[in-house]
Amino acid sequence: MWKETKVVKGVRHFYSFDARHGVYATTDKDDNSMLYINGKEIPIREVGHIRSYEDKVVVQVDDGKWHYDAMLFTKEGELINIVNDTISITSDTNHHYLNNCKRIGLTRYFNLVDVENGRVIFNENILERRPVVVNDMIFSNRDNIIVRYDWDGSILWQHNYEPDFNVTIDLGFVLEGICGGKLWVESSVDSHEILLAIDVNTGELVMAFSDSEEDTNLPHCNLGRISNVYLNSENDQILVLTLDKDYGLFMNFVDAKTLKVLEKRAYAIDLDYDNDIENSLGGVTGFQGDYITFWLRRLHVDGMPSGFAVYNYRKKEVVFAHRLFTPEQTRKGCYLWGNTTQIPFYNNGLIFVHDNCDTLHIFEDVKE
Repeated sequence: MWKETKVVKGVRHFYSFDARHGVYATTDKDDNSMLYINGKEIPIREVGHIRSYEDKVVVQVDDGKWHYDAMLFTKEGELINIVNDTISITSDTNHHYLNNCKRIGLTRYFNLVDVENGRVIFNENILERRPVVVNDMIFSNRDNIIVRYDWDGSILWQHNYEPDFNVTIDLGFVLEGICGGKLWVESSVDSHEILLAIDVNTGELVMAFSDSEEDTNLPHCNLGRISNVYLNSENDQILVLTLDKDYGLFMNFVDAKTLKVLEKRAYAIDLDYDNDIENSLGGVTGFQGDYITFWLRRLHVDGMPSGFAVYNYRKKEVVFAHRLFTPEQTRKGCYLWGNTTQIPFYNNGLIFVHDNCDTLHIFEDVKE
């Protein structure tokens, strides 16, 4: 049975906790933070991101010079190493490797550093392109050109994707990630979204997903108007939220290996939220394993998002749904962050939910 077992105030940022290993940090009015890990309380400077990989936890603290010192702990709370002069973590990357940045005038030079030993990865810094490690591969994305690097900094391939399309694209700077052996990246121009599936070995566009076959002469799949995209590397599936011409919202489950659409279903779950089935399902906040998490709000009742749900999409059943705030509380300013809310569910007996009042709500699967 799921119960809220702890309410922690002073968790200033929605990225200052890690639900995989149950780690979080509070920050006081003087910007001093306290790290809570495996029952230990460790004083640290003002905390930034807390992220994990394998059995380790990376904690970034403000270095007072616009960058961060990265502290690496075991999940048991033992300090392994500290790496200075890192820049803010990119969420969907391999946190074993962080970025550092050197400025000469207005010019920036980027590199990667191994957080376990402080070793700089490339022999030479990269001019104005921020490399990131996704799984065990290194990429950068800028000006619609994606580059894949070898571990010595040499270029394995680079590809300009503008000629692949008949419309204007903008890949931004972010990569969605690797899933099913493909690199996924999204273009957004004037609310026209295109999802690209790219061969990680060659850089060639394997498939484009959008609502118009005229976007490209290369292989294309019309899913409808794309709203949001979520990768699930555990199951090699992509969740693509789409709108049809009548603005109906759908969940499309795509096999990341074969690129076939496994299922398309209405954006709805069998949910009884405050005795109201309709108008309560908000945005997706996580897609891991067999689970999707959503924020919830009763339309025309709640002022802002008021709760969350954990949903097993294979069994098509709700694992747990909970209202955190009453309609009166949401109208007075206590609510979830909506589409910036992150509620990952690792099926480890823990759920961490952060609200806009700098409060972390901890739920545990209590056996009775």
